Amino acid sequence: MSELSDSLHVDAIDRGGVSFSGRLEDLYRANLHLRTAGRVLMRLDDFKATNFRQLAKRAAAFGWKRYLPRGAVPVCKVSTHQSRLYHSEAVAARIGQAIQAYWETQDVVPAGAHDQTLYVRLDNDRVSLSLDSSGPNLYRRGFKTHAAAAPLRETAAAAILDLAGYDPRRPLLDPMCGAGTFSLEAALIAKKVAPGALRTFAFMQWPAFRPRQWAFLKAAAAKERHTLASPLIFASDTDPEAVRHLSDCVQRHGLEDAIQVTCCDFFTRTPPSDTAGLIVINPPYGRRLEPDSVPHGFYSRIGTKLATDFRGWQVALLVPHPELITRLPAGLEPLRLIHGGLPLTLLVGVL
Repeated sequence: MSELSDSLHVDAIDRGGVSFSGRLEDLYRANLHLRTAGRVLMRLDDFKATNFRQLAKRAAAFGWKRYLPRGAVPVCKVSTHQSRLYHSEAVAARIGQAIQAYWETQDVVPAGAHDQTLYVRLDNDRVSLSLDSSGPNLYRRGFKTHAAAAPLRETAAAAILDLAGYDPRRPLLDPMCGAGTFSLEAALIAKKVAPGALRTFAFMQWPAFRPRQWAFLKAAAAKERHTLASPLIFASDTDPEAVRHLSDCVQRHGLEDAIQVTCCDFFTRTPPSDTAGLIVINPPYGRRLEPDSVPHGFYSRIGTKLATDFRGWQVALLVPHPELITRLPAGLEPLRLIHGGLPLTLLVGVL
């Protein structure tokens, strides 16, 4: 939320989410500019329900026509915690039926979900209904079309860059770039490109959507885009196909002034600048790396290379197994995270 901290009123910060209050314009702005959030939900209602009758009655009485496309019955995603209504599929079915009944009272024939999703949370018999304004997860920027080994979501990459203290005025080296997620996110930050500039959102289908206001916000964001004097982001990989795809992406989106892409091996390259910067490393990992196949030697080589050639550089390094930390330079701070269902350790610090 730091991207919009000056313009949004933050109400609460909880594990896994931040709540803020504002106008629809602020919701548009959040979807357009937030780099680390997965989606933006709009709270519609909050009430107590201990049985299905109470749940259905409240859902059927809500004024859905103010928020949903005409006739839309959204997909319901339900989570329950310490509530008498504990069967998530039954809760979703009852709310869906209630919304259908609502449209029938409006002489409207229910007609599919229209790409709308309603998040239903039950906690201690309190029900909250939140409409997803984003649609596809916000990590889907629309900038790249190629996936690679050890894929990293754009939102996670942006968060890691922030945690590592990325400074666009200093060089960034991404020596195992794969699809180039770190490099592309760094380029968007350096050039002040809004991460949501190329995509569409679920709120565009809402009855209250204001196309002119949205166009104004996008135009204002486009004016903020910077042209850089020379690239300070250096992306490389040993896979020629990955390098080709990333090079095409950089050219397609006019990022040549930010990113230089080369095909080379991390273990043979030298720092791209005399000025120390940030090196981000996302080595291949995945469920295929079982405990008996942990690449100790590979990580030992990474540790030696960093200690030998990159003293004074900041580092952000993803590690799939805690035991590999001993193979890497000492003094780095370990941060635990889950990505794609896999437990990972992020090491950050100065070499």
